[in-house]
Amino acid sequence: MNIKIDKLKEGDNNLFFSADEIMSLKSEDLSLVSSNELKLNIQKNSDYLHIHGSNSVEYGAVCDRCAAEYTTGLIVNIDYFFHIGDMKTANSNDIEIIYPDDNDGNLEFSGYYRESFFLAQPLRFLCSEDCKGLCQKCGADLNRVQCGCKDEEKIDPRWEKLTELLKKNK
Repeated sequence: MNIKIDKLKEGDNNLFFSADEIMSLKSEDLSLVSSNELKLNIQKNSDYLHIHGSNSVEYGAVCDRCAAEYTTGLIVNIDYFFHIGDMKTANSNDIEIIYPDDNDGNLEFSGYYRESFFLAQPLRFLCSEDCKGLCQKCGADLNRVQCGCKDEEKIDPRWEKLTELLKKNK
């Protein structure tokens, strides 16, 4: 996913990356199943690039509760500001700096896309909102079977009075 900075005109530029180019980023930590085309709008002036766009992807994940593999969808939003030149002429410390002479006027964008993909993922992967997870005692998948384990745990004797109080207040 290469962006040729020197080929961009001043103002708005639209750039498209095919679904195949997105799928070529598939790796061990990025388990893409399908993708649609990525459309980027690139606003260029003499010193700055503003790159933004979005696309939707489907990817494989593992449920954090029951460890089942499943496929889910995600919208990847992209929004990056780049300064073309050196740090002395940049107005902000939180902006990425591109040195056109060092990279032949090209910006390799695949790393930024991967970063946006990972930042868009949820903190917790769930196969469904009502996933019951695994039994803590026998390891059975509670979404598929009802295990015979009792819910009551052996309570530390120091906390028994509190448990009795909680049962009494129910």
